[in-house]
Amino acid sequence: MTATVDDGRMVRDGIALSAGAAFTSVAGLLGWVISARLVPTAEVGLTAAFTSGFLLVSGVTQVSLGPAVLRWLPRAGGRSGKLLLWTYAVVMAGALLGSLVFLAFPAGRQAALAVPGWGAPLFVVVTLAWAVLQFQDPVLTGLDRAGAVLVKNLGFGLGRIAVLVLAASLGALGILLSWAVPTILAVLGATVVVVTASRRRDRRLEPGILPTRSEVVSLLGPTYLASIGQSLMYYLVPLIVTARFGPVPGAVFFVVWTAVNAVDVAATGFVNSLVVRIATEPARARELVRLAGSRLAVFFGPMIVVGVVLARPLLSIFGPDYVELGGTALMLVLIGFAPRLLILLAVGVFQADGRGMPVAAFQLAGAAVMLPVAALLPTGGLVPLAVGFLTVQLAVAAVAALSLRRRLEIAA
Repeated sequence: MTATVDDGRMVRDGIALSAGAAFTSVAGLLGWVISARLVPTAEVGLTAAFTSGFLLVSGVTQVSLGPAVLRWLPRAGGRSGKLLLWTYAVVMAGALLGSLVFLAFPAGRQAALAVPGWGAPLFVVVTLAWAVLQFQDPVLTGLDRAGAVLVKNLGFGLGRIAVLVLAASLGALGILLSWAVPTILAVLGATVVVVTASRRRDRRLEPGILPTRSEVVSLLGPTYLASIGQSLMYYLVPLIVTARFGPVPGAVFFVVWTAVNAVDVAATGFVNSLVVRIATEPARARELVRLAGSRLAVFFGPMIVVGVVLARPLLSIFGPDYVELGGTALMLVLIGFAPRLLILLAVGVFQADGRGMPVAAFQLAGAAVMLPVAALLPTGGLVPLAVGFLTVQLAVAAVAALSLRRRLEIAA
């Protein structure tokens, strides 16, 4: 079949999205390192609840609209502007309502104490801005502006570090401003690109298809549950490990788990470019998956190998305890990420098809296993946790491979 889309652009978009996601993760980690160096520990502690709160609220209230627009935007054609109006409205309304509800609870009131007198309004503003900022990544991708995602994330990361250094003397307020100021500026810049691109698309293309109510429910319902499961696996498992195993193993596991999360986010960014292309031309799914899969192997395969080989030297940067407790565990979870790449490919294809149930099943499987593993395994070391992660990835990947094969046979 003759190619009707720029497949090279799909790969370039995937690289841009992966690089942007990776840089955001690195910048976030570096920001906390700088905070610990420049700001008293007590001040850093004051911002922890605030930061965790707005990250949680902004993530939960998006109801998986971000992944959904990757499917909907390519099909909307000249009605992209209308689609974006109501999706942005839902994201912003959810973030606003969620932040107000959070502030009504003791945890929210505690978070607001980070900035006496201004904590509550600042929390609402930052939550709203962060929700929009995260939503703009898939929007820009769906509008074929993946390069803008990379520029936005680079600007945000560099801006956060700059504000943090300049405002370090303000203590907790300085840390929070290092989130708020770059976030708001990045949102404003990205909004200009979104508005311009959507208007051009509306003028250039014929009116396309908007999702029906049943399609919205069938896609968002399962994928929202999947996103909650992913959040629980990546954010709740470390808390369980710390509570059961103790603070030292917990700190080591947090570093190991953060590394896996960062690679997962980067690989997901690459797969998002595949979602857009398959949503545009579902009949070419087989060809596009082969291309995306080969590039994922080329980009992330060496990264996994290098990570396994250098696991202990890398952990030695943090201290000898990290090497002793986490060396083997980091090797195992990185090996487990190889089958995870296949799972992400399958998730991307079914997401492009608008089939929420397979997406939810593949994503929830990890949480369904890792949470009991973390809660019930003996506390003798971190290796059993890593073995659990590797085992579940292999099992889910086997099922994903069969499901993906059946789907691609339809497209052949």
